[in-house]
Amino acid sequence: MRLFGGIGESQNIVGLDIGSNAIKLAQLALTRDGLALRKAGSTLTPPEGMKNGIIIDPLGVSQAIASLMEALQVDASLAVGGVAGPSVVVRQVSLPAMSAKQLRQSIQWEARNYISFDVEDSILESQILSRATPGEDSSMMDVMLVAAPRQMVEACAHTLELAGLEPLAVEVQAFAAMRTIVALNGAAEDTTLALVGIGASFTEITIIKGENFILSRIIPIAGNSITEAICSSLEIGKEEAELLKETALQAVLSEEERARLDPAAQQASRAIEPLMDELIREIRRSLAYHDYQQKLPDAGAKGQGADQILLSGGSAKLVGLAEYLQAQLGIPTAVAGMFGATPSDSNQESLGFLKEHAPTLVIGVGLALRELMPAATGKSRRPARSDRQVSNEPPATHDSSEVAVAGGRKAE
Repeated sequence: MRLFGGIGESQNIVGLDIGSNAIKLAQLALTRDGLALRKAGSTLTPPEGMKNGIIIDPLGVSQAIASLMEALQVDASLAVGGVAGPSVVVRQVSLPAMSAKQLRQSIQWEARNYISFDVEDSILESQILSRATPGEDSSMMDVMLVAAPRQMVEACAHTLELAGLEPLAVEVQAFAAMRTIVALNGAAEDTTLALVGIGASFTEITIIKGENFILSRIIPIAGNSITEAICSSLEIGKEEAELLKETALQAVLSEEERARLDPAAQQASRAIEPLMDELIREIRRSLAYHDYQQKLPDAGAKGQGADQILLSGGSAKLVGLAEYLQAQLGIPTAVAGMFGATPSDSNQESLGFLKEHAPTLVIGVGLALRELMPAATGKSRRPARSDRQVSNEPPATHDSSEVAVAGGRKAE
């Protein structure tokens, strides 16, 4: 498993987004006409297969992956996995100016100020983003710090190996989501996007500007918590609650709409309203922090610094969610889509699946793109480096081909 370097451009890549509820797979290839989708699909994650973002049943999860690959007739042997959750740290920090070598030697000590788990049991990566320009404080520099529990990263890699795959990398899912949006939808240099990925266990809010990663935050409100609120309020089972959830959010928008529902649906709507309010508050906090970090005192006039919100994840397509967020935040909001123009040699069945389930496949596609994107976009690829040192020059794009959690060195 390696952080830098690539594979032959003709090779197929499997991106595997392993979530607490579902495993999503995307296989891409680089053709003469551009990126082509080979296969896409999903399957349920085994019960108790994952907890707090860590795969705790590698054998069961690997068997589910192998079964999915067999059903889709996937022939790839290389994979990129991802990690996410409250214990994954992605932060832009200001540190005393130093060389890249000095940063590598000191990052384990600096990281103690920003992570809540033991540095000794972590995988750390860092990237110098920028140094002072004339007129600025030359004693400081901006650094991207990425950290994850070693157990989380190694469990993901081990699971891929048990499924018969060679793990090329295990990276932060927020970077994969950003890569999908930038590579397949384009990104204007002066456009700020808030990617709101609503999964089963948590929601990740990622803010990017153009092709630059700005910040990422995890909040505990997600699909499962919405379902549980309905279960608790109505004292019903999960399956019935899932059905009510499909229409409950639409009714939150309007009392008039709510009055048209049957009593159970009205109660479900009221049960999730506090969660929706809290989700709105957390998105506002993320945008406010972005404004502070980017020194944008007048951002409120532009919708708190974000030009658009894009939704992804299993709950992104809940009826009325995009409209609700747009009405509450005053920011244009849409469900993320992919592959507006696709090479003709894409697998049409999988392409249909992708278009129908695009929000749930944003991360999987981004993981699959990790090794292909530099060639696909015409950007140069840095040579492989066995010491996993990051460049001391700021990257043009702060993406996970430069900053990733990928079997990096243990802090010493």
